[in-house]
Amino acid sequence: MGRPRYDTDDALSLGALAAHEAGHGVIAVVQGVQVLHCHLGATTGYTRHRNVDADHPEIALAILLAGQEAEAYWLTRYAGYWFGSALRTAADAAEHDLREIRRLRKRHGLSENRLRSHTRSLVRRHWNRIDRAGHRLYSRGRLSGSAL
Repeated sequence: MGRPRYDTDDALSLGALAAHEAGHGVIAVVQGVQVLHCHLGATTGYTRHRNVDADHPEIALAILLAGQEAEAYWLTRYAGYWFGSALRTAADAAEHDLREIRRLRKRHGLSENRLRSHTRSLVRRHWNRIDRAGHRLYSRGRLSGSAL
């Protein structure tokens, strides 16, 4: 199966959202967190995974940040955005994630810059896997954790 065509604004938006959810899922898996599934609706998506142990807030925060980072990277590759602009655009879809990130960071006193740098590195390192999963999620609407 080839890459889907993202030839309309709606298709581009949905493709970016699929990359966002695939980012959450793949980064969870590579950090040893079991993912149940990723789901993509017409305008929203979600990724269900097992709870991350409270002793590892860095893992939970990386999973949360990975959605925005993956979406931004996808927008630079497929929609021609500059990365800073893509990151700001991706923040709209990541509103819920960003609220949770602020809450966890405050509780654990972790540096946002260090967390973003670490997560960006994870997303880039696993980009091919995120990209493939995002295209499949876009085409199918749902992926099991084992498909990530």
